[in-house]
Amino acid sequence: MIRSWQQRPTLHRDGVSLQEDWLLRKLQQALNGDALQIDGLSLLSRDSTLHLTSQQPLAARLTLHFDFLPIDWDSRQIRLRYHVQGEAISPSTTRRLLGGLLLGVMEGAFGHKALQQLAKPLDWLNLEQDVAIIDLTRLPALQQWLDYPLLGKPLAARLTIKAIETSPGLLRIRLGRSPAPAD
Repeated sequence: MIRSWQQRPTLHRDGVSLQEDWLLRKLQQALNGDALQIDGLSLLSRDSTLHLTSQQPLAARLTLHFDFLPIDWDSRQIRLRYHVQGEAISPSTTRRLLGGLLLGVMEGAFGHKALQQLAKPLDWLNLEQDVAIIDLTRLPALQQWLDYPLLGKPLAARLTIKAIETSPGLLRIRLGRSPAPAD
């Protein structure tokens, strides 16, 4: 109980910090299924990684290396620069060898195509060649908070995400006030 209490999000004067273990559990709860398993998360100052096991289109272990880009709050989007490394997995040595050859020849394209295939059901996630775009307006868990009324306006109109940063074991979300609209 003490451990789970220590891993909960920590509020700061200018935002919130999320522990790596807590974030991993939330990602697993939201995304694990027959086609995809979230195996691990490593948050670092640069080049954080997410470890996945994919069953489609080819059984593979994928390592997604990522860094957050500047926030586009006007369009409510979070962008991450990423690249994927893959390793074929199969109980059959022949399939594993053929899968490994396929991955070796087409690693960048395969990793990207495999992730696009896995992301299809997630209408809030758009994957370009090396940039992942999370549309906060389509993220179901966040929608109620963006629309939450505060002094006659939605919370998202009064508050902005200024930056998202990683450090060893933490994801730090920095918040700020939205600028007043020019009249």
